[in-house]
Amino acid sequence: MRAAALSDTLHNPTELQSLFAGAALFADLPPADVKAVAGIASLRRFGAGETVFSAGQFDGSELIFVASGALKSAVADAQTGSMIVESIGQGGFFALSLAAVPPEGCRYSEASLTAEADSVAVFIDAEAMRALVAERALLARALLLHFARASAGAGAAQESGPERRVFAAIASLVKRDAVSAAWRIERMPKHRDLADLANVAETDAASAVARLISSGVARRDYPGLVIEDMAQLNRLSR
Repeated sequence: MRAAALSDTLHNPTELQSLFAGAALFADLPPADVKAVAGIASLRRFGAGETVFSAGQFDGSELIFVASGALKSAVADAQTGSMIVESIGQGGFFALSLAAVPPEGCRYSEASLTAEADSVAVFIDAEAMRALVAERALLARALLLHFARASAGAGAAQESGPERRVFAAIASLVKRDAVSAAWRIERMPKHRDLADLANVAETDAASAVARLISSGVARRDYPGLVIEDMAQLNRLSR
């Protein structure tokens, strides 16, 4: 997979190494390990709204670190068919699991990736990264800790089936406001319509919406809904 970009020029390990300073994954690694990762990476710039790749184009040959700006991934949920949208901000990764496992049956293959703003992304060769992880114990440990923390967070956020389906349905309706950049639903469906969309009882739909609002994940903006924490909504919907 090779994404089209405004520029595709930087293979300078020193400059790339400095960009990794914003990644928590690399925070406690010795400079030699970070430099090794920089040596298998290249930098690409994308303009706001530019497609990094479309659904079906990602082949798992690279994983992506967002050095600045934000990228938006979108993929259809296999169970509900609703779109799962996630914003990957500065310091975040797309397809980081490819640093540990080969891309066969890659769950990212049907995702699309778009620049939400002018962005700088670092593309890391996935096969070479797996080789580094196998060779460098501290890098492997950092990756293991990263996945362990992510798994613990996901476990804490695990929800009951009906509620999760409602969250997924809400996430599928969210759009990014072109002016304010806020995540929002312009016209929130009635509870019974939302229940039909999520295939749950109307009381489940009403309860899920109330929980999002009470927890600060969303707020009412009649007749719509503003999502204050899109990342958390995506976690709740999985």
